[in-house]
Amino acid sequence: MAAVIAQPERQITLPEILDELVADGYATRTDADTLIKDRRMHRGHAHPLIQIADHKLKNARPPHKLLHLEWLTEWFAGKTDLDYYHVDPLKINFGAVTELMSSAYAQRYKILPVELNGREAIVATAEPYIREWEAELSRMMRVDIKRVFANPADIN
Repeated sequence: MAAVIAQPERQITLPEILDELVADGYATRTDADTLIKDRRMHRGHAHPLIQIADHKLKNARPPHKLLHLEWLTEWFAGKTDLDYYHVDPLKINFGAVTELMSSAYAQRYKILPVELNGREAIVATAEPYIREWEAELSRMMRVDIKRVFANPADIN
């Protein structure tokens, strides 16, 4: 029986997402390398999916449409084995959300509680490999946590 090795907590990176886009045939290696070089000169704190969308990278597959942020988010959700969640600001009860956690806590972990129903809280994240908040939040809220992946701009 093989032991399960815990993966270290880490933020997703621009090169890793671009490598996945290239591997899936959605971007060319030339476009990916160009974007990495361009972004090194403009060091910012923008989420990698936002950086790719801002670059207006075109799909390498016909009909060569732009890889816009919502498409990138939905695609990457599939890569993380998390459900994709479209954040609808009109459906979020911000009063209940702010009672659950401070905005500083949510910003620190790039998370947003989007639904709370009985024994489960659905929490959208833009950083699928950072989970240290999950156990703490579950204890504080006394509910099970279901993580989903959402557009990082919507979470911000």
